[in-house]
Amino acid sequence: MADPTLLITLIIVILSALVGAYLNGKRRDRCLAHFERDPVNVELLGGRQIWGRLHVEPTGIELIYASDHRDVQEHIETTYLLYKDEFPQIQAIYRYCDDMDEDELQRRQAMIDKVFHPRPGARLRRRLRNFISLASDSLAQAIGVIVGSSKARGSKFVTEESQEYFTSLGSNLIGYAGTEYDSLLEHYVGVKVVVELTEGDTVYEHVGILRDYTADFLEMLDIHFPITQKHPMAAPGAGLETPFLRVNRSGKSLYLANAGKNSLLLQTVTAAEQEMSINAVLDADEDLALELPPALAGADIELNIKIVRQLDFIIPRARALIRHKAERYDPDQVFDIGFGLKPDYTTEEKKLHAALDDSPDDANSAVALGQLLFKRGRLQEAERWFNYALARRQQLTDQGKLAERQLRYIKLKRSEFYR
Repeated sequence: MADPTLLITLIIVILSALVGAYLNGKRRDRCLAHFERDPVNVELLGGRQIWGRLHVEPTGIELIYASDHRDVQEHIETTYLLYKDEFPQIQAIYRYCDDMDEDELQRRQAMIDKVFHPRPGARLRRRLRNFISLASDSLAQAIGVIVGSSKARGSKFVTEESQEYFTSLGSNLIGYAGTEYDSLLEHYVGVKVVVELTEGDTVYEHVGILRDYTADFLEMLDIHFPITQKHPMAAPGAGLETPFLRVNRSGKSLYLANAGKNSLLLQTVTAAEQEMSINAVLDADEDLALELPPALAGADIELNIKIVRQLDFIIPRARALIRHKAERYDPDQVFDIGFGLKPDYTTEEKKLHAALDDSPDDANSAVALGQLLFKRGRLQEAERWFNYALARRQQLTDQGKLAERQLRYIKLKRSEFYR
């Protein structure tokens, strides 16, 4: 006759393994799961961009391309897989609101309303999950103590193997129900906040709604995000038209018009080793005419700009911090200069000082120097150079709009609270 203790132990082991496997198979990152089936853009460190419809699994994410892609080796690709141990390579995951149709926008707005005004049931579930997370270590220890106590009393149903699986099952149940609770962040869920995001060697600030957080990610909604674009343009006669910008090139002249709903920042025009600094804000429906210097007039050039897009994003907590509460989005802050992480900007600073020594009325160099000093945290000196540039605003391409915005931003940074 079979030993009943052995049979019960086998049943416990099998059930524990099945329950544990099921729970592990269902444990997806909550922030990533909120973007399930949405078209997204995954940006990796180094700037690589991957577009597709997001599918989330416990072991990673899958991006399903909108159309087949042929790589350089003539392979047809339809998906891209990013495994969980590759998540540290993620810079951000973007969901563009300005690409959504009317139905998608309505669903998103309903979701935002729920974030601002959660129902009692949703609040109760979140509080229960947070409580379990907060008590997870204690609960796991308690399960081990209970099982160990049963074994110590000589229970015929608890063996060494079943004790191990009981403890494992308890840990899986607790881990599945809970999340890494952060009492500081919890107060800001559903609130507009300022998040500091490290991009390359600079820390930028963005304003948006904190929807949720997990151990690895922050999920932010309704961000007005500046995105750098580079547009190559062939020699004279070339044109360019995007949803955000229209450009025509004729002889030495470059005609630019803002075709979008938000401001854009014209940064530089480059060709080989030559560079022309613009540093001009172009608001909606505004246009601008530039005269290219001889070194650029006949060359193939590249236009570097920043556009503003409305989006939601998921960002790794390793590169992001919630720093402030914010009452509203301020368009003056969208082209944030950021704070530099490089240890030395001396070469760039000397170059700009030399340009101003050679041409004291070079207001564009004064704006660039003010931006560099701001990036280094030297706000008083930055303010002086922005004012210097504004005293020569007739030399500025945008008549001083960018410099005025930066001065207002400096005033904001000096204030004790965000208003």
